[in-house]
Amino acid sequence: MILFVGLLSCNNEVTQQLEPKSSALGVMNEIVVIADDEIWEGAVGDTFRYYYESAYPILPQPEPLFDLRHFTIQELDGQPLRKELRSYAILADLSDEESETTRMVKRDMGSEKFNQALTTGSPISSVGKDKWAKGQLLIYLFGSDRDALANSIIKNFPASANRVNKHDEKQLKSSIYVDRMNIGLTEEIKLNYNIELQVPGEYRVALRDDDDKILWLRKDARDAILNIVVQKTKYTDQGQLSKQNIIAMRDDFGRKYLTSDKVGNVMVVNSEDLPVYEFTSKIDNHYAKEIRGVWEMTKEFSGGPFITYLIVNENENEVIYVDLFVLAPGQDKRNIMMQLDYIVKSAKIFSKGDIN
Repeated sequence: MILFVGLLSCNNEVTQQLEPKSSALGVMNEIVVIADDEIWEGAVGDTFRYYYESAYPILPQPEPLFDLRHFTIQELDGQPLRKELRSYAILADLSDEESETTRMVKRDMGSEKFNQALTTGSPISSVGKDKWAKGQLLIYLFGSDRDALANSIIKNFPASANRVNKHDEKQLKSSIYVDRMNIGLTEEIKLNYNIELQVPGEYRVALRDDDDKILWLRKDARDAILNIVVQKTKYTDQGQLSKQNIIAMRDDFGRKYLTSDKVGNVMVVNSEDLPVYEFTSKIDNHYAKEIRGVWEMTKEFSGGPFITYLIVNENENEVIYVDLFVLAPGQDKRNIMMQLDYIVKSAKIFSKGDIN
């Protein structure tokens, strides 16, 4: 039996206690959508795809935020392994009494709470775990009719997407630290830049410039080259945190350090043909400005995505520059950029007196 707690508030957690189950299978960033064909092939399905298949920001070739697979209840029952995947979204129009999906939702929540949800008329969602296998996440999105269901998808998209990302975090971390952590480089960055980036074991030093206080790390994978650049500079004024200044800092690095035998061939940000997105965030509770865009070489057809952070370390009156960029021609890059981004977003910021 599934226990629904506080069903009528959004995103309450659902738990299920049954006899032991097998562990859920699947890859990160994949959502299995359970919905009747009429729902999935109509306006409600279009709404779901519009949000969940929107482009991951920003890549040279568009890739979706999530990879979607759709099954009806009958298709799930016909292939039991489809019930052992990791992340599900259940879309149900509660007014459709003939819908197999609606009937499943009613069984899961019980008739009393189902009827309460049906009569509210407002968009509703709830979250479940381990319905058919251990380690499953189930996001229930439903409404008293199809319009209310579509509104539930729209209203709950940010929280639902965040739930899936959090659910995938363990798998993401495992994909980063396949060969453990490079303790030496992690300690060097901590001592010299007052930031603890847990550097994966496969990275090596591509450049160390003590005068400019720059360290460039590189990982040569089979189909991609992953890069992390760290630099430290004094904090002078808020203008340092502008998008234009961060682009200029990145271009300065590219012109000085990333060149080729071809005269004038350097790495720069492509801000003329493509957008550069700007975000404000927190890294270990320190203010950070983040930009995302595409870099390219000026004299050859080569480029890729980048994410650059400028993190304010108030205690040291300095800013920490961390740049992440990838070269992976012809390869999908979303998951690679998520790996690099995780390393920065899980970083710790220090003062000199805090470092032993």
